[in-house]
Amino acid sequence: MLYSQVAGQEEIKISLIKSINNSQVSHCYIFEGPKGMGKYDLALIFAQSLLCSDFHEEPCNVCSNCIKMNSMNHPDLHIVNQEESTIKRESIDELIESIYKKSYESNRKVYIIKDAHLMTTQAANTFLKTLEEPPGDSVMILLTTNINLLIPTITSRCQIVKFRNISKETIKTYLNEHFNTEEDIADLAANYSKGILNKAVNIVNGNDSILKKREEIIKVFDKIINTDSEIIYEVENYFEENKDNIDLIIETIMLWIRDIIFVQNNMEDLVINKDFVNIAKQYSESMRADSDIIEYLQNTSENIKSNVNYKLAIDNMLLKIQEVFK
Repeated sequence: MLYSQVAGQEEIKISLIKSINNSQVSHCYIFEGPKGMGKYDLALIFAQSLLCSDFHEEPCNVCSNCIKMNSMNHPDLHIVNQEESTIKRESIDELIESIYKKSYESNRKVYIIKDAHLMTTQAANTFLKTLEEPPGDSVMILLTTNINLLIPTITSRCQIVKFRNISKETIKTYLNEHFNTEEDIADLAANYSKGILNKAVNIVNGNDSILKKREEIIKVFDKIINTDSEIIYEVENYFEENKDNIDLIIETIMLWIRDIIFVQNNMEDLVINKDFVNIAKQYSESMRADSDIIEYLQNTSENIKSNVNYKLAIDNMLLKIQEVFK
């Protein structure tokens, strides 16, 4: 495991490396960011760096500590909540019992707690006591998608490390180098991954259905603008059946209309859905040039989140789209 193998998060990697080289390692870290951002991978590399017998800018990968880390068989590495479920007090009790024991082979012990926000109240309060008087040879790394789900008394005693979205160019380069992905597919994956590398990898490997869903939504869009408003209920059914995915649907429609606008303004190089550019050209011919449809869709999405009448919001959105493209 090497820092250089992790795409993006350069500031975080530099900071973690410096903390080891300058002997300024904190007793507890919180790695916060959406799933798929590489929090766990980077936590493992940081753990290996802490346990490595000859660390400089990277783990040496040849000492006995590194060899055992690479096989996930190091007695001083402890993964809590591997199954990513509710963390009960019993699990924290086991952590505390282990944390006050002497390390086996390294001069440190490292604890990685996955989905730390899933601690029960009892577990969190028990864990807090450990943070108040942390043993000097232990480093704890809490992984979470949302730091606000942790109790403030825990977060105040930890060093917070926020994972940022990775740039599209970094994702495209990674996909090309590691999966030999064609440029157009890499471009699509980078745009639809929202800066989350693992999501982009899943897209190109076929383990994420977002591109298939995109085709489905574009076909529904075609029905919207080619259906008389009197029988629009046929399209309404789709939105009712996919109510749980409405954020994705509206966002995909916004990206699609954005592409149509770029085509309309002879800016095809900025189109995301390049494989559908010919269809976008057809739609651009009938689209009203001065439309505020993107802003309208954004407001619709926000209104739905605010629990307005769902059916009424969707009906108005469908009629607005028809108005813009007829």
